[in-house]
Amino acid sequence: MIFSLPHFEQQKNEVLQRYRILNGAEGYFAGQIAQTAAQAFGVPIVLASLNERYRSWYSSDYGVDPRDAERLDIFCMHANLAQSAFAIHDVRQEPHFALDPVVTVSPKIAFFAGAPLRDPDGKRFGSLCLLSDVPQVFGDDKLQMLQSFAAIMSQDICVRSAARYAVRDLIEAEHDKCDLFDLAMTDPLTKALNRRAFYRFAEREVLRSSRHCKPMSAVMFDIDHFKKVNDVHGHAVGDEVLTQLVSCVTRNIRDEDLLGRLGGEEFALVLPETETSKAAVLADRLREAVSELRFSGKDGKFSVSISAGISEPTLRELDIIATLERADQALYVAKQNGRNRVELAPSRIDGMGRAVA
Repeated sequence: MIFSLPHFEQQKNEVLQRYRILNGAEGYFAGQIAQTAAQAFGVPIVLASLNERYRSWYSSDYGVDPRDAERLDIFCMHANLAQSAFAIHDVRQEPHFALDPVVTVSPKIAFFAGAPLRDPDGKRFGSLCLLSDVPQVFGDDKLQMLQSFAAIMSQDICVRSAARYAVRDLIEAEHDKCDLFDLAMTDPLTKALNRRAFYRFAEREVLRSSRHCKPMSAVMFDIDHFKKVNDVHGHAVGDEVLTQLVSCVTRNIRDEDLLGRLGGEEFALVLPETETSKAAVLADRLREAVSELRFSGKDGKFSVSISAGISEPTLRELDIIATLERADQALYVAKQNGRNRVELAPSRIDGMGRAVA
C-alpha cells in the first residue's frame, strides 16, 4: 500500500493528551480558584475580569447568575484601573457606583473588592473581583490575602497561556515533520513510496521474513506501452494514468503491503507473509482492475494494461535487491509473452516451501 503517514489530527490529539494542556479550540474554566476565594473571604460572588486576549479562552467565576454575568463583567472592569488590592465597604454610598444596574437592579451589589492580575513583567491583564450584597470591612490582612489569590490566578493564567503556545509549536513541529517525511519518503506525483524509501522498508520485510521463517513475495509491474500514452495523449494524461494506477492498486492491497514507484512507469510491491502463488492471484486481480480503468485522451476514452513478474527471497538473502531482480526478469518474460499478463520467476523449492538459489 502507499506508506500511510499518521493522520495529522490524530497526532495533534496525542500531543494534547500527552501534555494534558488546553486544546486551542476550547476554553478553560478555573472555577476551583474562584470557589476557594469565595469560601476564604465569605463572599457569594467571585469573578475574574480579564482583557479580551485572555477572556476568549480563560474564565473563573463563582456564584454568578447567568442573567447577571454581562452586567457584572462590565462592573468589574472598574477594578482594572487599580494598581493594588482594594476594598469598597459599601458601593451604594459611592456616587461612581451607586446607579450601576448591578447595584440598583440585580444582584444588588453592596461590597466590591479587587486585585490586579499581572504577567511576569508586571503588566496588568485583568482583576480578581469579590462581590457581595452586604457591606463588608476588609483589613490589611484580607487585602494581602486577596493579593495572594490574585497572584495564584495570575500564575495559572500565564502558565496556561504559555502552554497553549507550546502546544501550538509542538503541533506545528509535528505537521512539519509529516511534511518533511512526505517529501523524503514518497513520490510527489503518485504518493507511493519513492525508490529509496521502498528499498529501505522492503529490506526490513526481508529480514523479518528470514528471522521468523515467514513467506514473502515481491512483485514488479509496469504499464504496457506507456511511452505511447505520453506520445499520443501528452504527459499530463500520462501523469493521470500513473496516479489512477496507484489509487487502483492501493484499493486492492493490504495496509501492511508496500507499494513503491521505482521510476517512470515501473512499480514494485512487497507482500509480507504471502506465498508466490497467492501473490500471483493478487497480481492477476490488479491486472484486471487496472484494465477496467478509463482515461480521457485526444481521441476519447482509452485504457491501459500492466504486466507483472513475481519472486520471493531465498533463505540466504538479507536484502531485497536479488528478489526484485528475479521479479524483474519474470516481468521481462511477461513482456516477451505478449504483455498484460503475470509471470512467476523460476525457482527451486526446498522442504520448507521456500525458494533457494
